[in-house]
Amino acid sequence: MKKSLKISSQRPHAVASGHEKTTAAAHQILQQGGNAFDAVLAAMMMSFVAEPLLSSPGGGGFLIASGPQQSPKVLDFFSDTPERSAASIDIDDVDFYPIMGDFGPRQQEFHIGRAAAAVPAVPAGIFSIHESLCSLPLADIAQPAIDAANTGITVNHQQAYVAMILKPIIESNDTCKGLFKGFNAGSVWKNPQLASFLDSLSKSDHAWFYQGKIAAELSANQGSLLSQVDFDSYQCQIRNPLELTVGSYQILTNPQPSSGGYLIIEQLRRLKNRHDELAVLEAMQHADDLKRNPLAEVSRGTTHMSVADGEGNLASLTLSNGEGNGQIVGDCGFMLNNFLGEEDINTHGFFAWQEKQRMRSMMSPTLVLGPNAQFALGTGGSNRIKTTLFQVINHLVNGKKHLKHAIEAPRMHYENSHLDLEPGFSAQIMEQLIKTNPIHSQWHNHNLYFGGVNAVQSGTTTSAISDFRRNGCGITGR
Repeated sequence: MKKSLKISSQRPHAVASGHEKTTAAAHQILQQGGNAFDAVLAAMMMSFVAEPLLSSPGGGGFLIASGPQQSPKVLDFFSDTPERSAASIDIDDVDFYPIMGDFGPRQQEFHIGRAAAAVPAVPAGIFSIHESLCSLPLADIAQPAIDAANTGITVNHQQAYVAMILKPIIESNDTCKGLFKGFNAGSVWKNPQLASFLDSLSKSDHAWFYQGKIAAELSANQGSLLSQVDFDSYQCQIRNPLELTVGSYQILTNPQPSSGGYLIIEQLRRLKNRHDELAVLEAMQHADDLKRNPLAEVSRGTTHMSVADGEGNLASLTLSNGEGNGQIVGDCGFMLNNFLGEEDINTHGFFAWQEKQRMRSMMSPTLVLGPNAQFALGTGGSNRIKTTLFQVINHLVNGKKHLKHAIEAPRMHYENSHLDLEPGFSAQIMEQLIKTNPIHSQWHNHNLYFGGVNAVQSGTTTSAISDFRRNGCGITGR
């Protein structure tokens, strides 16, 4: 059940994320006079605590930011491939192996182990976002997350469900098993090691992480592919967003080298003058054809947060740790990513990358700017990100639906000639869709498989809507 809280404040703002604690952290910072970028950074750090199997300092992500004093820009803090030549790696000599995640109707194979980790990019993103956009001291922004990690959070059913899916990773070694001991629905879970890490990070700079003790230890790990060169050379990159105008709306999203935004834009272009379900499916099929080109994608274990403040600033941030590689970083209380073990990014087989290249992702934090309404939105959901956001944006700009209805509408997903259908379509539409796609699955319940859109709206109306599929939380305040 989605939670929606209304809290009074001196100025209108909106926050939506995948967890009530994540949303509350952003709200707290806004109440302290911070801007949308302070708030989204606080939300990201709280997500390490409240959503630790979807979000981690060991992963990577993207922020799209805009405001009256800030031209739209994307901060890309996703990982690079290692400097080590892939051709020199013997897969039998490194720590790399498959496990299976169970979503119920669908299963996915994941690869984990030390050799599945690319360089962690989130710390660089934190420092870059703070330096270029924020107004409050980083220590103040981090404090809600530090407090929560020390006192503990109550594990909700959604996070417990994610833990069930990723149980083979959690139980892959004693250290990982120990960190997540007691991570059960209704239990209070503490992470004092993460609190200490965030406290140190909030008083440090880029070099503390990338040229310090943590980088040195990770580079020295046997079975890992990371070297000190990977840490020394890593930087957050700032890009211009990909843009499309649809009617009176300007859509801004994640540009290449990532593929998600490009595929969202291509689907919207494909619609032309038709916006019905069959036209939506045809646009998805077009995107699937485009994806067959080697566009590397990665972002399965993913969360998203959106913030609008009272000054007109918008922040949309999507974050991923893959599924995590099972390796807990020292005494820091977080798991490294498994980006090099994502099948989607290794279209020619594992260990076949180009050295020192920014990895591509399906993650697509997005802004939709209209004359009377401005939206910040995004979602987790792996390859479903491109179809989920496409459908929600279509409902907003072409269907003229309210934000709540656009997010709660039933979804479909087309991939590799297979159609997945949520419940909620009319019998007539369902019959038409199935008739054109004999290879299909009809889901009996709504599921996080179809993403979890967290979105805010500012303008003539201020609203915050979080997706019931992922038990998120939205707060609006005035």
